[in-house]
Amino acid sequence: MKSYEAIGVVEAQNFTTALELVDEMCKTSHVQFLGAEKYLGGRLVTVIVGGSIANVTAAVEAARAVCDKKPMNPLKMSLVIPKPHAEILKFIIPSQAEAEVMKVTVPQVQETQEEPKKIAQETPVQETVPSPSKNAKKRKNKNATMK
Repeated sequence: MKSYEAIGVVEAQNFTTALELVDEMCKTSHVQFLGAEKYLGGRLVTVIVGGSIANVTAAVEAARAVCDKKPMNPLKMSLVIPKPHAEILKFIIPSQAEAEVMKVTVPQVQETQEEPKKIAQETPVQETVPSPSKNAKKRKNKNATMK
């Protein structure tokens, strides 16, 4: 697993702002995009970058500057974690072994176009007539007794 001198975490209010922040952070300094997480349907997005302490700090400051220029500052939280512990990096970056296990355990289902056609041809369609409600039966009996 690759280690980083620092990681930067930026949390923005919506997905488009988060994309803009990632673009600005990567253009401003030499950092690597590590991951993103979306909450609330893309209305709260966390972006994580990694690199040297100076580069990550510069990237996070650039993200803050972009958000300061916007009305109703969409930046919810930002921080730089210098010398992150290896356990934090395991949480952020899945290992190759975990990725391989995930690939193996996910079943791959492939349907052919012929199977649904056969089922549709072999299964007869049955029409169902809804039964009259209790109130309708009472009205019918009441009308019959009144005549």
